[in-house]
Order: sequence, then C-alpha cells, then structure tokens
Amino acid sequence: MMSYGFDPYLSSWSPYHGAAYAVTESVARIVATGGDYKKIRFTFQEYFRRMTEDPKRWSQPFAALLGAYAAQMGFGLPSIGGKDSMSGTFNDIDVPPTLVSFAVDVAKIQDVITPELKKAGNKLVWLRAPKDQYDLPDYAGIMDQYEKLHKDMQDGKVVSAYALDRHGIAAAVAKMAFGNGLGAVINAQLDKNLLFAPLYGNILAEVPADCIADLEVPCE
Repeated sequence: MMSYGFDPYLSSWSPYHGAAYAVTESVARIVATGGDYKKIRFTFQEYFRRMTEDPKRWSQPFAALLGAYAAQMGFGLPSIGGKDSMSGTFNDIDVPPTLVSFAVDVAKIQDVITPELKKAGNKLVWLRAPKDQYDLPDYAGIMDQYEKLHKDMQDGKVVSAYALDRHGIAAAVAKMAFGNGLGAVINAQLDKNLLFAPLYGNILAEVPADCIADLEVPCE
C-alpha cells in the first residue's frame, strides 16, 4: 500500500502546518484503504526555492522539516528515506515550499477497502480529526480514531471509506458516488462552507444502517 499527502496552498501559508498535515493526510489515506497505521513507514520528497546566503531563505525548509518531525513523533512512525532539492528558483519565480509525504504499508488483500459506495440504504459517517489550539493535528486523538476504525473495518462494519483532502466533503461524496453510479443525500445540518473546506486527516465511511450503533469509532 502506498499513499501521499501534500497541499501547496497550505504549505505556502505555513510550511510547518503543510508538512504536518502532509504526513497526516498520507496516513489517513492508508487507513481509509484498510491499512493499519501502526505499520506505516514514510519517505519524503522535498522541493524548495534555491538557497542563498540570505538566512531568510532557509526558513521554509527548516519549518517544513520541523513540522514533519513533529508529525513523526506524534504518530510514533519514522521516515526511512527521502529526497530533497533546493533548486526551485528561476529568475524571480520560486516554487511553493514543498514537502510531500509518501506513506507505505502492507495489508492482506481481503482487508483492503475501496472508496466507492457499495449499496443503496447504507449510511455515511464522518470521522472528524481532532486539532489542538494551534490548528495542528491532535495526534493522540487521531490515532485513537484510526485504531478503532481499523477494528471496525476488520469486523466488516465499514464497507467503503474516503480520506478527505483540501477539496472537502462535497467532492469526496461525489467521488464515492461515481464509482457504482449511486446517489447520496447529505442530511446533516452543515455550514455550506464546510462542505468545501479542507479537512485533512478526516475520513468518510460507508456503514450498513444496522451497524451504526455497533461502531467502535466515534463519528457523526
């Protein structure tokens, strides 16, 4: 199993947050596919503007590496490889500060979950990833969610799942519906702006209606 995480817009605003959520997003994609997050290993691809003698130009890779390090420590998972380039400048044009997280895991084929909706009448539930006061991932809370979701998947209570990204709930539900040509109705009273808000680390899961009450993972 292999996944990735990166949002150039978030990373341009804060390389620290961008890297932390790149790691989190790559973990969420593995979990949504049925993988056990505790077995994940990372490799990072980094690409930044050309470094010069100007000390300010070193701030972006430094902040990104700190964010990635904090995420690794938070999840208790290591990066075992990677590649970096500090040549992303042409004349006065710089690349966005880039740290892409690739997560690698192994799973049995019978445990793999695919994202398309499986059956009319099933319910969609939302696993809202907790954050701290600095808008950074609450790693302990997220790990607790992911571990319980993995158990629910193993027990057959979750039949499809989708890791949310910068495009939000509306895009995720649409993609889940396209796979088998099924429709979906969002009954939750959500702020319409939230439907299109970035939700890194959050997961939508499809659950048979009679399994909702038996879920281990807390959801909405």
